[in-house]
Amino acid sequence: FIAKIILVQYNQRMESKNQNWFDRLENSAPLILTWLILLMFLVGSLVLKAHPIQLDSGETKTWWGIATNLTRGYGYSLCNQYYFPFCDAAHSATAMREPAPVLFFAGVAALTHESLFVAGIVQLFFLVGILIALFFLTLEWTKSPLAALIAALLWAIYPRAYTLITQVSGDLMAGLGVTLGMLFIFRARRTDHFRDWILAGAGLALAFMSRSAMLMAALTILAGLILERWKLKSRGIDLLRPSLIVGAMLALFLTPWLIRTDLVFGRPLIGSSLVGYNIFRHNYALTTDNYFHNVGNVEGWQAIQDLVARRADLTHTENEAQMDLVYRAEGLKIIAAHPVRYVLLSGYRFFMLWFDWRVSEAFGYPMGFNEYAMIVVQVVLLALAFIGLWKNLKITWVLWASLVMVTLAYMAVDSRMHYTSPIMPLVMSLSAAGVMRVGKLKRDCISGNIFI
Repeated sequence: FIAKIILVQYNQRMESKNQNWFDRLENSAPLILTWLILLMFLVGSLVLKAHPIQLDSGETKTWWGIATNLTRGYGYSLCNQYYFPFCDAAHSATAMREPAPVLFFAGVAALTHESLFVAGIVQLFFLVGILIALFFLTLEWTKSPLAALIAALLWAIYPRAYTLITQVSGDLMAGLGVTLGMLFIFRARRTDHFRDWILAGAGLALAFMSRSAMLMAALTILAGLILERWKLKSRGIDLLRPSLIVGAMLALFLTPWLIRTDLVFGRPLIGSSLVGYNIFRHNYALTTDNYFHNVGNVEGWQAIQDLVARRADLTHTENEAQMDLVYRAEGLKIIAAHPVRYVLLSGYRFFMLWFDWRVSEAFGYPMGFNEYAMIVVQVVLLALAFIGLWKNLKITWVLWASLVMVTLAYMAVDSRMHYTSPIMPLVMSLSAAGVMRVGKLKRDCISGNIFI
């Protein structure tokens, strides 16, 4: 009994010291956030110096190629016969890349004489912008500056984040849009201010117009908001008001793209013209016994050549929208002929999406230390995110439901870890809550609160 009293008194003193430490840390949150921003700028600058953007870096050739064609007066165009074998210089109008990043980088190219160095610096600013948005997103729903700092720290030390600035792509703009969109969704659910709903819709629209798969997150939010309002006994216009405002912003961003693609290709395209291509390429393996793998460039190119040779009805003048329909039809035909294999492959794609499991083998090199290290990082982050969901399911449905739906969308078509880049900030926001919960449990165990 005496030992118990001594232990309790000791733990109370330690808890008071810890509380003071946490208070000081939270009071210094603005200063610590500033240091994290500076750290990310420093590390990002070193990465760009070691790996400056080249035209053949990652997806740069397509994104930057379309952007510079715009600035040179050739319009929104690029002929890439790897995807669309019948394009040529005279028929090179494209929709293979989403418009928001292309238009933005066209402006960068026009102002900087097509400097890829400046494009890399801009990408670094996007990276830092995500860190700041992630801090405020986590602060908004956890109400904890410490949790917000942990989320920002996780992004600042996330290795894959820095690989995104060594190429021109839509991933960082999509990530910034998603993070800002979620921030204002949380804020609007609290305030119900028209301005917050508008900003939420603009963020989600920016994400979708940067990476087509982010449409799944936007649609999830629209449906979820209606269901949430219905559970709150809202009726009539009040039931639909949030979804109508967010949906209107999505439509405002999307409509010019629909009009443009309809005028150019003869039918409107929602997002990229590569959807059909990916459906065909990444389900082509179902026709073989060895279908548990990512279809690499060589195998994909051969599949396209076989398709073109087999389809005698093709006129060899098909534009991107027409080839999109051909690819879709062929891909869906393969899926319909092998439904069980398709379900199994889609399940296997979960591991390719979140862990890049054996994806490198499709591009000619085996998994090494870096690949296995990233698996460990992803496992830890996902485990912490699940812990962070404990007792937070209701308030965080915006995050986890979007993660689930985007994951299912990629599992249905094509999966690689870099596709998760725009949604990793959402994982880290949940992971930060997981770190807080693990820390609390650890302190409770040490203090004896669990046993006394």
